[in-house]
Amino acid sequence: MNPAEELKQKLPAAVISTGMQVNKPMAVIKKEELLNAARKVKEMGFDHLSVITGTDYKDHFEVVYNFFSYNNKQNIVLKVIADHDKPEVDSLTSLWKGADWLERETYDLVGIRFNGHPNLVRILLAEGWIGHPLRKDYDMNTEQFVTMGEDGEDIVSTDGSNLLRRK
Repeated sequence: MNPAEELKQKLPAAVISTGMQVNKPMAVIKKEELLNAARKVKEMGFDHLSVITGTDYKDHFEVVYNFFSYNNKQNIVLKVIADHDKPEVDSLTSLWKGADWLERETYDLVGIRFNGHPNLVRILLAEGWIGHPLRKDYDMNTEQFVTMGEDGEDIVSTDGSNLLRRK
């Protein structure tokens, strides 16, 4: 039995469906059951959270988690569906410290919020950056300019006025 089917057997109320994603066993998890499912995945020996990413669809977001077990040489993928109007899921930082940066990157680029994250701020783009570049509604026609202020803070503008102040 593959790990996704095993997870479904252990947590039938948490797993919506199972299948394969790029030759990896995959389980779609109810959003409110994510922490329980992640805890169970860890108990099953998946000791490495390698990737968290988000995908914007027209009517929902998907948050995708890739786990690996070094002992068992197995992968498992968990997916959670998030509302398009309020894309948020629970943070996994309490279970995997490495989730910290992965969740921040997903927040920064896709705009998915991770409830309970200890420091959910942008990690790649400046704090004042407008929008999330991997969303379908991101405005690719608005240029944004970033310069460093006198105190080292990032200054973002859409008209380049921050570039003119620099000497």
